[in-house]
Amino acid sequence: MEINGDTLTIDLDMSMDEIVEFEEFIRPRIEYIEKIEIEENGLLKSSALLSLLVSIKKTRPEMEIPFLDKGWTMSPTYGTVHWIYHD
Repeated sequence: MEINGDTLTIDLDMSMDEIVEFEEFIRPRIEYIEKIEIEENGLLKSSALLSLLVSIKKTRPEMEIPFLDKGWTMSPTYGTVHWIYHD
């Protein structure tokens, strides 16, 4: 995790422990973060990260999460992984 101004950058390949730490970090600071960037050089290990990002987006719809809006990622194991979320 890296914060630069009002942009938070996280890794895609977070473990469950790291996702829990990320949630604990962001919840009290959610009003101050304008954008969450995802470094996509890793493998999505858990759908829990997607669920958390959707929850954050529902809490603050104006927050930019380009990875979530893109709706897909590449996996060396599973190929292209797509998702849809509803506002």
